[in-house]
Amino acid sequence: MYYSISDTLVRAVRIVHYEQTNFMGRLHGGDMLKLLTDIGYISASRFSKGIALLASLDDVSFRKPVNLGDVITLEAEVQYVAHSSMEVAMRAMRNGEVVVEATGAYVHVDEFWRPSAITSSLKPAQEELKKYEEARVRRERRLSKISDRREKRYDISDPTQGLRYRLESTFIVTPELSYDGKIMSAGALLKLMDDLGGTVALNFLGYEGSKVGPTVVTVGVNGFSFYSPVKVGDLATIYAGLVYVGRKSSDILLKVIKEDVRAGVKEHVATAVFSYVKVDESGRPSEMPEYVPSNEVERKLYEAAVMRRESLGLLHRQST
Repeated sequence: MYYSISDTLVRAVRIVHYEQTNFMGRLHGGDMLKLLTDIGYISASRFSKGIALLASLDDVSFRKPVNLGDVITLEAEVQYVAHSSMEVAMRAMRNGEVVVEATGAYVHVDEFWRPSAITSSLKPAQEELKKYEEARVRRERRLSKISDRREKRYDISDPTQGLRYRLESTFIVTPELSYDGKIMSAGALLKLMDDLGGTVALNFLGYEGSKVGPTVVTVGVNGFSFYSPVKVGDLATIYAGLVYVGRKSSDILLKVIKEDVRAGVKEHVATAVFSYVKVDESGRPSEMPEYVPSNEVERKLYEAAVMRRESLGLLHRQST
């Protein structure tokens, strides 16, 4: 059966509750990421008629803050389909204005979590051809960057070793962190990563607690790629380290490793860079403390962050 892009559109309406916000009454970045990837999952699963796992999340752009009590509309649509994967666009809107948007790839899997052929076909309408082509190009560009996906799956090294500002956190994957009681949801993992990344950024600021001085807010996620699914019962460790500080923002490198304790096997789950902006008590962006790389590890990761930001055009923005 053929579907147009608009046929794959799904929509959800949510109100922002107190437990989803920080002390300024703003929706946590991790909660927004979970909402986005959940709506993306619904669109991809409905189209593929089965389980669809998030394989990668392209650059996430947080345009405006979302506040306690706001009503937001979440939308997702499938824009391109390959053999077993789908390019999905996600966005969150408030009063018709886009506040956050992202694109990503979901993979249709069988009962053994192996990529499986998608039987539905996407046939864009004439007015949807631009979206379709942009999604195709986005997929090709991403594939060129992750050609070593198989090798990276078994890279369980900690890239934050040697950084002065770093944390690691281990947790057990329980059923409430999954969609189906079997596989951890991408949104739940993104929220945990965002929490730990934000904590590293706060440590750099010398954070003393809520309502005491400045804090940070999530403004972007770059290069998020999944290499291996996480099952309920696995142990997972998140490594997070500060790799860049600009005028008002910082970048935190995060890597997740899972461990099947029964089999004694560890695998690389995901890697990404989260960006945070320092804000004062009124929520306005403010100047970051000076950061100077102090060793070879910090220098290499700092230089890589500068190159990444240049490629994204971030170094030319006043807020960075």
